Amino acid sequence: MSNWSQHHDLVYAFVCVSFLADGEVDESEKEAMRGNVKVMLPDVSDDAYSAIEAEVIDKFIDLGNEAARTNQYAGSMEALKGMFTSDEDRFKVVKNLAYIARADDFIHENEMAMVEQAVSILEMTDKVKLVKTESTLFVDYTG
Repeated sequence: MSNWSQHHDLVYAFVCVSFLADGEVDESEKEAMRGNVKVMLPDVSDDAYSAIEAEVIDKFIDLGNEAARTNQYAGSMEALKGMFTSDEDRFKVVKNLAYIARADDFIHENEMAMVEQAVSILEMTDKVKLVKTESTLFVDYTG
């Protein structure tokens, strides 16, 4: 495995919202993850993304249980807080997490909890409003 980077942290956060929430990653969520990484990290090539994704999935599996994976999610969000320092960029992270959460047209309570945790760690609590329905999750910037 190459050195873990903030790029890995971003992909890890996306994988967690996709998988930890409901125990599966469907094709719509995979496409949402790839597309959102392209938006957040435009200089990452398709080959580099594929390598990062494989390393992230290996680490996810190696962590072995939900508690360890959840701790890594919090650590990854902290790393992203250092990478994305403007409110605008942090808002994009939250918005992309919500996009992945709703990619399968269902918002699981664990997905909602993970997006809320991201809002808190990224210090966006007073700047973001989350609006959830059964099938979607909207993120409004209230800055």
